[in-house]
Parts: sequence; structure tokens; C-alpha cells
Amino acid sequence: MLKYLMIILSGSSVSFCHYESRKSDKSHKDLIDYDDLKKTVVFALKNNLKVNVLYPRFKPDKKYDLLIDDVEHVKIVPYSLRKYYKDSILCAEPKDLKKKDALKDLSNADIILRLSVSELKELKALTGKLSSHCSRINLVLRDMENLKKTDVSIYRKQIEEISKNIFAKKGEIAFPEMNFLTDRIMLDSMNNCGAGVSHVTAAPDGKLYVCPAFYYEGADNAVGNIGSEPAIRNRRLLEIKYSPVCRICDAYQCRRCVYLNRKLTSEINIPSWQQCRTAHAEREMSRLFLNKLKKIKYRGAAYREISEINYDDPFEIAVKNKFSIQDFKYFNSNEKRK
Repeated sequence: MLKYLMIILSGSSVSFCHYESRKSDKSHKDLIDYDDLKKTVVFALKNNLKVNVLYPRFKPDKKYDLLIDDVEHVKIVPYSLRKYYKDSILCAEPKDLKKKDALKDLSNADIILRLSVSELKELKALTGKLSSHCSRINLVLRDMENLKKTDVSIYRKQIEEISKNIFAKKGEIAFPEMNFLTDRIMLDSMNNCGAGVSHVTAAPDGKLYVCPAFYYEGADNAVGNIGSEPAIRNRRLLEIKYSPVCRICDAYQCRRCVYLNRKLTSEINIPSWQQCRTAHAEREMSRLFLNKLKKIKYRGAAYREISEINYDDPFEIAVKNKFSIQDFKYFNSNEKRK
């Protein structure tokens, strides 16, 4: 059942995930049609759906903002627009945070930090810079397909150093929520993206897509038209119970991005090793972080538990347990995981 809608205001709207949007069109010709936006808002109101709106690097006409204000929503905006859209989710990249006055107008912010694999070594420094100004930091790797197994080790080390910095501070322990470190501590079931299951996306071309990434892949991926119910073929494959690897996994914080699944394994319900190994690096670092919190009797930590495991990828367990032929039909070949 749908819970919310994503709206891409422009083809150049900021990316908040693993895909790349288009470069800014200063002529504003790529804005979603106003009537299509109205249909989307009406659909959301009729179906009691919340709305997430992706903004471009320019401010659209005021009438767009007024229409969006008619429905419960969250604005996701480029970091450069933070002073115009208070209480919005900000998308930032390292280049944004290296500018003069980068932290100006930033307080108790919710940040999506998009890094390339080559920028992973900057995670500790960037997190340290943002922490006192943020309530939450969501890390996204922009080019997951470029990740190597040595990069996973770098990632683990960066998270470990961030954890050390938190406990090195004198006085009361304080830190923002971080999807790569604190989310797993608070979860007891899968909390994945939910594209095509809990949400769909309305795009500037007047069509619906499973998520914004599929819009940028081309109109062939459309699952309906704005204002109508989405028609997703084989929708069950988007559900976790039809993903034989994910359903045995307890890296509950993993995004389980179906776009990356299709891009890297050619199967929408089969994650790549890149997703699995980074999610398990996060899980292990969260486990160790939780143990430290327990030692200092941090509030609420005693009631949480993350068990120690002896693998970095649940696919190893799937093979070890010799799934039935019915389960294995979802795997084309082991080659896709190498």
C-alpha cells in the first residue's frame, strides 16, 4: 500500500540517492507542468499520502510552492538553497561543504551527504564538520558500481574513527543520527527504501515511475500517468519476501535499492555484493558502537542487541544453506556476484 509520493519538480532536481540528475536548465523549461503537479497533489490528498518534493537549484515560481503547501510534504533541496527553504532536507556534496561560509544558516539540519567512492576517505572529516549543526546525516554513495572490496575496508575504518571521535569528547555524549552508524541500533526489522511498494514517483514528463532513478533511465520505465493508479508489472518482486537473499538478512538499515539491484545484477530483487558488504560493514560498526554505549550506560542502549555474525555477505549463507530450486530460480548465475 502506498504511503507517500515523490515529486520531481524538474529534470535537474537534486538527486538524493544513487542516481544522477540532469544539469540545471536555466530556462526552466524542464519544470513539471503546473496542471500535472495539481493532479499529483489531488491524488495525494485523496489517498492520504505524504509527499516528498525534489527541488532543482533554482527557485520555481511561487505558485508551485503554494500548491505544494496544500498537502503534507517534505522538501528535499540542494544545499545552496538552505536559506530559502527552512526545515527542509538538504542534499550536500563535499564541494558544497568546502565553500566559504558553508555552515552559515545551518542549524539542527537533516543532511543527505552524497559522496563518490573516491571521497570515502573524507567521511570522518565531513561528519566532524557537520555533526554539531545537524540532527541527522544520511550518507549516500553516488557511484556504488565503482566500489572495490578494498574500499569497504576504508569505509569501515572511517566509521570506526567517527565512533572514536564521539567517545573522545568530554562531558555528555552527543551525536546526530547517522544512517551508517546509529540506524541499525534502533531497528528490529527491515527499513529499506520501499520503491514501488510504499512509494512511487511523479516526474516532469507527466508519468509515474517506481523511483526517481527510473525516470532518468528513460520513459520505457514508466508505470503509469500522473493522476492515475500506478500499474507495476511483477510488483511482488519489489517486496522483500520475494528476495531470497534479503529476507534472511538482518542488516535492517540497508536501503536495498532496487535501481542498483537492476543496474548491477540485472535482477530487481537481487542486491549486488557492493550493497551487501557496505550494509554489513555498517552493521558491524553499529554493533561495536552499541557495545560502547552500553559500557557507559547510555540511555536506552541496554535494551538493544545486535548479535555478532561471521559473514560479510548474506549470499554466503544462502549458498551454504542450499536453498531449494524454487528459491534459486531468482538467481541467474553466481557470476553476477563476483
